[in-house]
Amino acid sequence: MSAAVTFLLSLSLLTAFVLLRFWEEKRGVKAFAPFRKSADEVVSEMYKGAITGNISTKYRAELIHFLHTLTHDTVVFLVEGLRALERPLTRLSYRMRQSAPPPTTREPSEFLKTITPDKKGEGKNPTNTI
Repeated sequence: MSAAVTFLLSLSLLTAFVLLRFWEEKRGVKAFAPFRKSADEVVSEMYKGAITGNISTKYRAELIHFLHTLTHDTVVFLVEGLRALERPLTRLSYRMRQSAPPPTTREPSEFLKTITPDKKGEGKNPTNTI
């Protein structure tokens, strides 16, 4: 299931990016230009730091905080989903047990008596041997 979610999310983001690029080309204007300029500077600075092995403490702390938050939110989401599935399934199981037909106390058919061993003589061979 997670593969399907990841695929659909990636496909959606890729489609949005392509549509944004087409829209920018058509209008001749960059969307969110100031934000993109500052983001490009941060990315180039991080790339330079990663290449030289000199990543700033600020970015390391932000990355650790981001990963912690992402992991926590993912676990909370999964637990809530599990609880949402668990309640209806528990109710369904209870209803199925309550509505089960009572056990029958009939004698087994003559056919079953011929193919099963005698219950009273445990350890003995069946009466019908080949």
